[in-house]
Amino acid sequence: MQKLWVIRKQPYRETSALLTVLVEDNRLLRCIARGGGKVGEFQPWFGVFASTKTLVNLSKIEPAGARLPLQGIELVSGLYLNEITHWILPEGAEIDRLFDTYTECMKDISRGSVAGLRRFERFLLEAAGQYPVLMRDRSGCELRDDVWYRLHQHQELVEVNEGEPDALMGKEWLALANPDYTNPATARYAKWLHRVLVDDAIGGRRLVSREMLSEIGTNR
Repeated sequence: MQKLWVIRKQPYRETSALLTVLVEDNRLLRCIARGGGKVGEFQPWFGVFASTKTLVNLSKIEPAGARLPLQGIELVSGLYLNEITHWILPEGAEIDRLFDTYTECMKDISRGSVAGLRRFERFLLEAAGQYPVLMRDRSGCELRDDVWYRLHQHQELVEVNEGEPDALMGKEWLALANPDYTNPATARYAKWLHRVLVDDAIGGRRLVSREMLSEIGTNR
């Protein structure tokens, strides 16, 4: 049996469910769970996978732990983590430390930590090869603290004049390169930057969970 988290769940036929699951061997799989109505998000599970020519079946499902106590903002934040995981990573993706990182960040969210959101966004973007180099500019030069830079085409920092749209000082980009997301200024810039990068990574797709967070009026 393997340990897993449910990332996405959709009804399938009368008694089954179509699942996207994150498995403890760091794979993201789409599978069918026969009689999978009880299986839900935010709880670790055990299950057995069996592949056919057309699909992967998940069976012998049982709890591997208690459901995380997510409510309100924390619940919607968890939905957001699952939604971006589903859309950013391709089916069959196998990424080192994906399972443990997801588990740690989801637990952080259950404790009310916004930093868990920012860490997991960055982890996914780096895994997808869509997180920019933030310590050097487009020419490979180290950033200077008091010079202004803007992100060009979501990947390269270029020197610009003060006051240009989306420009930050070098010291602010460097703080994002090795972030302390408990620092209010760094967390604010990271929220803006990650939103831009996530939108680009998913091709501008609508994120229902983000809309829910906006409606709640949270700063997450």
